[in-house]
This record gives sequence, structure tokens and C-alpha cells, in this order.
Amino acid sequence: SGPLPSEMGRLVHLTTLSLTNNSFTGTIPTHFGDLTNLEKLYLTGNKLNSSLSTEFYDMASLSEFHCGGHQVTTERGTVFLSNRLWGTISTLIGRLTRLEVFEIAQNSFWGSIPSEMGELTNLVKIDVSFNGLSGS
Repeated sequence: SGPLPSEMGRLVHLTTLSLTNNSFTGTIPTHFGDLTNLEKLYLTGNKLNSSLSTEFYDMASLSEFHCGGHQVTTERGTVFLSNRLWGTISTLIGRLTRLEVFEIAQNSFWGSIPSEMGELTNLVKIDVSFNGLSGS
């Protein structure tokens, strides 16, 4: 448990960061925006509670972003693991021109999907289910 270490923002040569199914809490550190070589970011199944900062959209190489929730079945039963990311999807998403997968299901995003997402021609999967999004 506890926050994601902001020091991870110093790992500027990192291309994949998988922190799935842990108990990280708090925010996605703004220093993650310094990870300009990061291609894949997996944060699914934690307890993060924040919005996506402006710096998040500086990860120019990002091709996959996974931060949704999902179910895990154990011998004790089914457990639902979910982040609680919130806010709007910024128009800055247009900066992520390499984005192929954008998965933010089962969080608390609201507002409309920005038109800039239509410019991301590499997208092959968008999952924004179970949020509070609406049409324009």
C-alpha cells in the first residue's frame, strides 16, 4: 500500500511499467510525465484516487494506458479491484499520437470524450465503460 514513488519519474529510459494488482494509493505522480520513452503503462487494479495531470499527457511515446478495474476470483470469492481516477479527459490527449490502447473503465471520469481523440489514428482499443461520460 502507499503512494507510487515519484522517484520512478527518473527512469527516463523505461519503456514498460507494470504496477497492476497492487495496493498503490494516491495520485499518479506528475514526474511520470518525464518518462518520455514510456510506451506501456499498466496501473489496473490499484486504489489510485486522482485526476490525470497535465504532465501525464507529456508521455509522447505512450502507446498503451491501462488503469481500469476488474474482477479477480480467489478461493475466498470474487474481489473487485478498481482505481478511482476522476475528472475529465483533457483535450491534451491529442498529444499522445502513438496511443493504441486507452483503457480507463470503471473509474469516475465525467464530461464528454474530447474531439482530439478522433485525431489519434493509431487507436485500436478504447474502453471508457462504467464512468460518467456523456455526449457533447
